[in-house]
Amino acid sequence: MNKRVKALWIQALRSKEFKQGTFKLADRGRFCALGVLCEIALLHGVCTYDDEAYDGKQRRLSYNILRWANIAQKGEKFFDKREQEVVVRVKGRLTTIAQLNDAGVSFNEIALVIEREL
Repeated sequence: MNKRVKALWIQALRSKEFKQGTFKLADRGRFCALGVLCEIALLHGVCTYDDEAYDGKQRRLSYNILRWANIAQKGEKFFDKREQEVVVRVKGRLTTIAQLNDAGVSFNEIALVIEREL
């Protein structure tokens, strides 16, 4: 992952600026952890936002965001389904940032996972 983008994402997750939501990138002023990354990308002119969707996507990261953040899993392409889900290892098991978020893991804890795993 791009080190600069990673640092911005971690900082934003820890900032308490964003209210945590589930199951969508953004929904009525609440964001999942990936939605926070989308907001950062939007601020940097990387993607568009319309009708609670970033580059037309409400539940997954767009190609533009994936490429900008350089979130490529080993040997996978940007359009690979697993890649879009941002796979991480937590306590020896594979999971995704979205699954952690939707299970109620706090932004602070997710920031720690991102720091260690991406």
